[in-house]
Amino acid sequence: MAGEFGVVTYDNEHEAAAAPAANGEPTVLVDPNDPRLTSEVLTINPDADAYAVLPPLPDGKWRAKAKQVDIKDDKGQLQRYAVFSRAKMANGAPFFATNIEYSIIDHSGEFDGVKLTEYWVKALVDARKGTSQVATMIGKLGGKAPASGSQKVYMDALLSTLAAEPELVLETAWSAECQHCQEVAKKRGEKSPRPFLAGMHRFPATKTPGVHDPIVQCPTCRQQVRAQARLVAPFSLKEAQATRGTGQAAKK
Repeated sequence: MAGEFGVVTYDNEHEAAAAPAANGEPTVLVDPNDPRLTSEVLTINPDADAYAVLPPLPDGKWRAKAKQVDIKDDKGQLQRYAVFSRAKMANGAPFFATNIEYSIIDHSGEFDGVKLTEYWVKALVDARKGTSQVATMIGKLGGKAPASGSQKVYMDALLSTLAAEPELVLETAWSAECQHCQEVAKKRGEKSPRPFLAGMHRFPATKTPGVHDPIVQCPTCRQQVRAQARLVAPFSLKEAQATRGTGQAAKK
């Protein structure tokens, strides 16, 4: 399932804040003498660096909250879910898809709120597995999948389950993929190269025990590549064992 369970991104709150109009949010004029600006006393860590790149989420199982986020249709418009058709998928059969965003729960605070997004959660049934990603996620999120029905019936059931922002457990792992090599392959009409390194333990060790360096060199083009956390597999709270960040097994 590692190759199918989602492509991951981190939310960039700074970019969103810098361009609210681009996200369809109205701008708000604030008075420079607003008490919230003049009366608040700030406390900072003088040794901290606001421009430092935060480390990727370490490998392991993490408890998380899930919610639906909009997906771009083939016209570039954001929709709750959209219909697609791809020649290399099920001989071009149409299918519904949406996105799910996961927010990590970490009681230590270090990775609390880190967001991972699984794109293209499809209602298309995999003939070899006898089910769809949408139907599987309904169960992993504590919902009950319909015994039968159309793709829309299953998609509506998933959206209904996600409306409560349910919790589940995610297994994650570091992955190094060279964006430069992927772009070169795309221009040549070739298949996109696979990750050249997977699993945090395979990345260079640092002087700090248990800590690994997320920066590695692409063996093909020699450019520097930073590891990203990838979603490996989802687990329901009933299935999961002890998780990082909470220090306890999920309650059944």
